Amino acid sequence: MELIFHKSEKYIEEDIFYYISDQRDKHSMIKPKKEDLISMTVESENLSGPKEKQISNVLYPFKKNSIDKIYIGLSFPLFSNNWAASYLRYLLKIIKTDGAIILPVYPEEQANEKGMWSRSFLENIFTSRTGWTGRNNVWAENDGVMSMRIGKKFPDKINSTLNFYLEEIGNKNFRNDLESKKIDYVDTVKNIWLTSKFSSIIEKIIQDNFSGKHITYCDLGNNPSLPFEINVSSYIKVKKTIIATNNDDAFLDLNNYFSYRKSPETERLDIADIKNIASHNPDIISTVFNSDNLKLLNNIIEICPKAAIVFYGKLDISKEIYGNYNICNYSSIVATKLNSGKTINHYSDIIEEEINKEEECDDNKIYLLIPK
Repeated sequence: MELIFHKSEKYIEEDIFYYISDQRDKHSMIKPKKEDLISMTVESENLSGPKEKQISNVLYPFKKNSIDKIYIGLSFPLFSNNWAASYLRYLLKIIKTDGAIILPVYPEEQANEKGMWSRSFLENIFTSRTGWTGRNNVWAENDGVMSMRIGKKFPDKINSTLNFYLEEIGNKNFRNDLESKKIDYVDTVKNIWLTSKFSSIIEKIIQDNFSGKHITYCDLGNNPSLPFEINVSSYIKVKKTIIATNNDDAFLDLNNYFSYRKSPETERLDIADIKNIASHNPDIISTVFNSDNLKLLNNIIEICPKAAIVFYGKLDISKEIYGNYNICNYSSIVATKLNSGKTINHYSDIIEEEINKEEECDDNKIYLLIPK
């Protein structure tokens, strides 16, 4: 069985063409046959197994050693961070011993700009052989394409909230089978992907604006997995994370999971007590997963005027309250700062157009507010 993963059904044809055209695989080393591919997407609410002419979700709990090849489509939101490294490691368990994961990679500068994978990023994490001895996990294929296979040594587990969810969903499935219960995991799966996207973008914001600095990070929201993912990132230096949330169950589950893993300190606050955030002197604060983001933003400005703020929503930057900040937008598609004078390139023509129209759209946006 050969699978191909997409963001949504909108991108299926372009994702498939990338791999079946002669442009990327002139020697037909990894080129699939279109009729053999089964598409699955991030946004599907169908959590059943892969089937022809049926689009199901990529987080279906596959059996280990069950899939021949997995192609990562251009549209698939796979950033180069702990979350995605954990996901690729998980996929290595799914493929057969002679199987492969095929994915797009970018030149170094483009990869760094968008927070996506380059060859060196992959090899730094997944190389398993010593010198020329043994079989590597990462294989170079052709222009813009690499593959991952089971090498001499299986990659080490990396700290990420994804590992918690993969393990916990498996445990819940087992318990539910024993108790003959059926649970709807659609909301959980959506939350997992949103955590991946927003954590990657906030990581890039921190890299761009706090390079080399040990920071105190704070998040206000109903999705504690976002700040936990930032807290364990290998790509930034977090000394402490303040998590202001009313989602007690999710916080406790994640806090217990990371309590016996090496990670920076976390502290929980109730959102009603956000005035107490000031005593922690956060360098950067995010408010993403809230229905009243604008109200929280205005409170943060009053409480912590020296902190940088990541805001997700609709913002009238002409208002006087924002006059003490330099404000810019980051893409919600790739992890990069938007600049109307610069085109952001992407292998996908559809996605490139979407990225370069983000600043003009009236949808919710990611704003970064930096004190002047």
